Amino acid sequence: MRVGLGLAIAFEAGVGFLPLFGAPGYESALATGLVLPSVVAVASAGELARHPVEPFEAYCRGVANGAVLFLAALVVSLVHAARSGFCDPASGLLVFVLGPGVGMLLAGAWSAAAAEFTRRITRRWLGGPARVALALALPLGGVAVGLARFLGSPMVFAFDPCVGFFSGTLYDTVLDFTPLITYRAGTAATLFAGFVLALHLAHDDEGRLRFHGIGRPGMLLAGALALVVSIAHTFSGPRLGHWHTRSTIAQALGAAVHGDRCELIHARAIAPDEAQRVARECEAHVVEVEAWLGASGPPRITVFLFESADQKRVLMGAADTNIAKPWRAEVYIQGTTFPHRVLGHEVAHAVAGSVARGPFRVAGSFGGWLPDPGLIEGLAVAASPKEEDLSAAEWARAMKDLGVLPPLSRLFALGFLAESSSTAYTASGAFVEWVRAQHGSPAIVAWYGGKSLPEVTGKGWVELEAAWHASLDGLALPPGAREQAEARFKRPGFFARRCPRFVDGCRERADQLGASGDRTGALLELERAIEVDPGDPSLRLEFAEALVRSGQLDRLVPALEAIISDETVPRQLRDRALEARGDRWLAGGEVGLARAAFREVLGRTLDEGRARTLEVKLAAVERPSLRPAVVALLVGQDGRPDRGLAAALLGALSVTEPDDGLTPYLLARQRFDAGDMSRAAELLDASLARKTEVPRVRAEALRLRLLTACAQGDAAGAAERLALLAVEPGVRPARLASLERLVERCRGGAAPAPAPARTE
Repeated sequence: MRVGLGLAIAFEAGVGFLPLFGAPGYESALATGLVLPSVVAVASAGELARHPVEPFEAYCRGVANGAVLFLAALVVSLVHAARSGFCDPASGLLVFVLGPGVGMLLAGAWSAAAAEFTRRITRRWLGGPARVALALALPLGGVAVGLARFLGSPMVFAFDPCVGFFSGTLYDTVLDFTPLITYRAGTAATLFAGFVLALHLAHDDEGRLRFHGIGRPGMLLAGALALVVSIAHTFSGPRLGHWHTRSTIAQALGAAVHGDRCELIHARAIAPDEAQRVARECEAHVVEVEAWLGASGPPRITVFLFESADQKRVLMGAADTNIAKPWRAEVYIQGTTFPHRVLGHEVAHAVAGSVARGPFRVAGSFGGWLPDPGLIEGLAVAASPKEEDLSAAEWARAMKDLGVLPPLSRLFALGFLAESSSTAYTASGAFVEWVRAQHGSPAIVAWYGGKSLPEVTGKGWVELEAAWHASLDGLALPPGAREQAEARFKRPGFFARRCPRFVDGCRERADQLGASGDRTGALLELERAIEVDPGDPSLRLEFAEALVRSGQLDRLVPALEAIISDETVPRQLRDRALEARGDRWLAGGEVGLARAAFREVLGRTLDEGRARTLEVKLAAVERPSLRPAVVALLVGQDGRPDRGLAAALLGALSVTEPDDGLTPYLLARQRFDAGDMSRAAELLDASLARKTEVPRVRAEALRLRLLTACAQGDAAGAAERLALLAVEPGVRPARLASLERLVERCRGGAAPAPAPARTE
């Protein structure tokens, strides 16, 4: 056991120097659980084989060995924590104890079984390897079961007897460890059943195992009951949230829509017309991505549409991360906004799987066994770009100007995961689109299918990178692009942040508390996050915005002024603080100060949505009749917007000022955001029939009318609005190109069957 103890200490000491592994927590628990239970099982089995004892003593020694090695690992991790600092001691210790802690106890108990079952093999050359193989059967077998579930079901998470919990996603920073407690209840039952069994076993004169009564039938009954509980616990996994299959998830969601290329399995709470719309959109995305790639995708793609991130987390593991499993031709998303923000991206993964190799049907080396995340995500970004103010290439040019554009050697390797998601996804998408433009879709298919890019293009990586950078240098960026890119891309990646899980957990709890009305609790959570990561300026701004929602306006102004005057804060965040300061001036009737603040921010704003909101606020500055409605809608007199009051004021204003197109637009925006496409379309038509002095409102009204037409299946109406939008001044080419693709999808997407089929 001394060798095992040394290995445990050395491993924990080494891994503790990695970012986020320097204290008990999810990352360190995962690493410890993957390695040290195997060390416990092998070392303890070897010790028990060298010094044979009765089964009960062997069982107790094995468990004790696991406890000793775990305590050693915990002490080393705590020493690292003293060096690097704790993030969340309570949660970190909980997951460390319930994960590898209990897992190492179980591995120690298993070592007794391994030693017992191989003790009669006397040949040294056979007995030792057999004992090691059997000792490793539990820790490695658990990993194999988790991998089998990952491959054979929609699940990405895993509960493992030795490891504990694996979330399955990198970008979901906030994890819920509550199911780990119920999972370990089953482990406790298993350990107790093993304890009772060992207590009732002994060796006869020939060394064979036999039942050994101890005269305590109650203990035997308790052990049998624990065994029944353990077995029942295992098979109750779907109800307890420990594992799921395709059928249990489909049953939990409860409804389906069947199309020619897409099958949509969706939550019953989602309205049938919304589900039909998502199904039609999926069909259209399949056609579009196949045309872009120049290759056919799988015959059918299954889309699992969840009601919420929480439902998705419970059923398949990924909460806010939308994913696809190309080898299963499945996509997992939530939300029914139109157009869906990620459906096309995930469909692109599924379609690209048809040209990939390996078990996961993704791009990668070693026959597809080692994925290339840069190419995987880059293809999806390029094949189905989001509607944004700049194209991926323009964003990459802005990154290059800022000096944050990752080199290709890191982007198309596992270094992709060290970058912030926005940087890595956008840059890789820009490069993949450039390769397609230069060498055609067949080059993308060959590259994704396993050939190296130099082999496909006949050019080395250095030459390709230089040519790509030269093409980026030829792009002209609009004003404000640098500031927006700085705020978007100059963010540290997950492993470079200070306590990202704790900080993001505070943010999430702050949102939940604020939504439930506990705004003081929300402020306290944000204060906890700032205390842990005081160098994150976005937290300071979120705290100021929480002050607005809590109505603590006396604390708000100093907080905003501190951000505005701090030149170490990125310009875009200072502008958001300046806009918030202008909101207070607008609500207080200090229109001159509000006007100056809004105009200053507007001059540096690239984002069309923010710029349009600023223009509406400026209209409220100039029009006293409009001001109460805009304050109620966007600002709130006491810091909290009142949409009901805003709707009433806007409705009255639309009657008294029948020539103004702004008020019906603002009402339409509310109905569109609520998913009421029919009423939104009526109000948008009314807005477009009138005049408005807000420059960007007409363009946005046309855009929303295009979306409502497409959502209602009116492809001709969508094309008509697109033609009108194309001649509007100031519409950015990247945004117009996205809308052109949307109209093409609207024209060409095959419609699913008219009636949803229920899955009971």
